[in-house]
Amino acid sequence: MEEKPPTKLTKGSRYRLVLALGAGSTMEVQGEFVGYLQYGSDMALILRLEEGGMRVVPSRSVLYLDILDSKEEKDERSKENGVYFG
Repeated sequence: MEEKPPTKLTKGSRYRLVLALGAGSTMEVQGEFVGYLQYGSDMALILRLEEGGMRVVPSRSVLYLDILDSKEEKDERSKENGVYFG
């Protein structure tokens, strides 16, 4: 059976990101995805680093990412219908 590819970044999954630093240089960051952070009109990824600490990575600086360990996607939508009559 073929493995289903993930359709979004999931909390608890581990990723290796390659970041563009400018002037053709790059930096590699590896860690556990914690969530997203919005600052102004920009979005960033928050990673818990394997060396300890956390890093905020602007999404526009990500060249590519490798999936090291993918956790199952959880449907966080409410199970309630949300429609009220009365």
